[in-house]
Amino acid sequence: MKSAGIDAAEICKSDYRDVDFKRLRSDADAAGIELFSIHSHTHPSFDISSLDNESNRRALREYFWLTDKASEIGIDKIIIHPTNTPEPFDQNTRGEKIKHAMECLDKLAEHAYEKGVTLAVENLPRTCLANTIEEQLYILSANSKLRACLDVNHSLIDSTEDMIKRLGEKTVTVHISDRDNINERHWMPGEGVLDWKRIIDAFDGIGYRGVWMYEIGFASSNTIDRRPLTYSDFVANAKEIFARKKLTIIGSPVSNLGLWGREKF
Repeated sequence: MKSAGIDAAEICKSDYRDVDFKRLRSDADAAGIELFSIHSHTHPSFDISSLDNESNRRALREYFWLTDKASEIGIDKIIIHPTNTPEPFDQNTRGEKIKHAMECLDKLAEHAYEKGVTLAVENLPRTCLANTIEEQLYILSANSKLRACLDVNHSLIDSTEDMIKRLGEKTVTVHISDRDNINERHWMPGEGVLDWKRIIDAFDGIGYRGVWMYEIGFASSNTIDRRPLTYSDFVANAKEIFARKKLTIIGSPVSNLGLWGREKF
């Protein structure tokens, strides 16, 4: 990573119980990589929007523990989803789920603050919670210490540029990838429909000077045909975006994509 020109990384795992956090810190320091953030669990068993109070308590215990571990090794940002409920879910419960999520986020934000950690709530796509600007801002109002992780690939309802402008200084980190007009895809910028010149202009407009964190897998998926990506591909892509140059296209999206992949409409 470092030899390719990458300076910072976000840690993301489905289970953190097997992580040697001190070793992680030591290895990152030796390589000269900043451990910028940790992405908290996305498994449904840790769902702060759950309508089951015991499930909420279990999620809180796990997130408290992860916050403590992050703090111990000097990571000061944790990314959290306001919901991990699988779709589709009963939209009649949406208001109640938001209420549960906000109550948990309030507690988590206070605990994180005590540990010197910022909790950044990520906007989500489709019918998930925080799928619009207004809902994201409402959820963030649960505690004044909450901040935002802005995932440009998730802005399926409101425009990405409007989301950037409205969230403004609440945005402390980003997730960068591209999509089509149907669903999140986590493609490389330039492989989808997002206007990267307008996006970088919007970030400049709010004075954002944080990381440019790619959230893209190296391997091709069932939505795009391309060779495996490299760390150097991410660095080259970022340089083109920052210079407002025409982006080099690496992959070719599969035609007739349905919501989740190669299935047709």
